[in-house]
Amino acid sequence: MLRTDVDVDAYVRRGSSRLEVDTALLVAEAPLGPQERLALGVLQRLESSALAESRAMLSTTTGNEARITAFLATWMVDRFWQSRALRDVLTGDAPTVRPVPRSRPRPVHVLRRIHIDRLQPLLSPLWTGLGGEAVPAGHMARMAIQEASLQAALLLLAQRLDGEARRVLELVAERHQASVDFFTAEAIARVNRSRREAAAARLVLALGSPLAGGGVPDPDLSAALRILGETAADRAALRRARFEVTRLLPGPDLPDPHLSSLPRGG
Repeated sequence: MLRTDVDVDAYVRRGSSRLEVDTALLVAEAPLGPQERLALGVLQRLESSALAESRAMLSTTTGNEARITAFLATWMVDRFWQSRALRDVLTGDAPTVRPVPRSRPRPVHVLRRIHIDRLQPLLSPLWTGLGGEAVPAGHMARMAIQEASLQAALLLLAQRLDGEARRVLELVAERHQASVDFFTAEAIARVNRSRREAAAARLVLALGSPLAGGGVPDPDLSAALRILGETAADRAALRRARFEVTRLLPGPDLPDPHLSSLPRGG
C-alpha cells in the first residue's frame, strides 16, 4: 500500500460538521449580483458532486486502496457540508430550495448524463481489468485538480464579495486544503512510481475535465469561468490548479477544454 506524508488517521479523527452560515446577516447585507450568483451556483453544484465522483472511484480498483477509501469516507461528508454552506449563501436556510442552472442542458450534456448513469457502471469492470493497479493514479490526478480548482475559484469569487458571503467562501476554500494536500500527494507519488500509472493519469485527464462534476459539465460552467477569469491573473490562478500534477505526466498536456475557451490576454 502506498503511503504519503498526509496523515489520513488525523483527518478521519477530525470529523466533519456543518459550517454555520449567518443567514440573518446575509439578508441584512447587500444581495449578491447576478454574475456572482451564477458563478457561485456552479461552484455549489461542483462541490455537491462528491457522491458521483466517489462512485466512479470506488467501483474500480481504487476501492481496494484502504487509505483512499478511509479518506473518502470523511471527504464526502466534508463536501456535503461545504456545498450546504454555499447553498445557504445563495438561498438562505431553506431545505427545499436548490440552486439550479440558468441555462438549459445542451444535447451533449444529456448524452453525457446517460453515459454516466447507464454505461459507465458497465464499463467500470473493463476499465479496472485493463488498468489494474494504475487506475487509482488517474482518479487521484483528477481529484487533485478538481479540489485545487474549486479552492482557487472560491478564493477568486470571494474577492468580489463582502461580509458574511465572503467569510463563508473563504472558510470553504480553507477547508479544501486537506483534500488538496491528500489527492495531490497521492497523485504525485503514483505518477512518479511508474510510467504505467503516469500514463493512466494522463488518460483519465484526457477523457474528461475535472471541472465537470461527476463527469457531466454544468450548463453554466463556461459563463461562470468567464466571470471568475476576468483578468489575466485570475485566469492564471485557474490554470495553475492543474500544473502541480500535469507537469509530471508523459506526453503533451491537453488543456482543459473549459479553460481553453478563456481569453489568453487582457
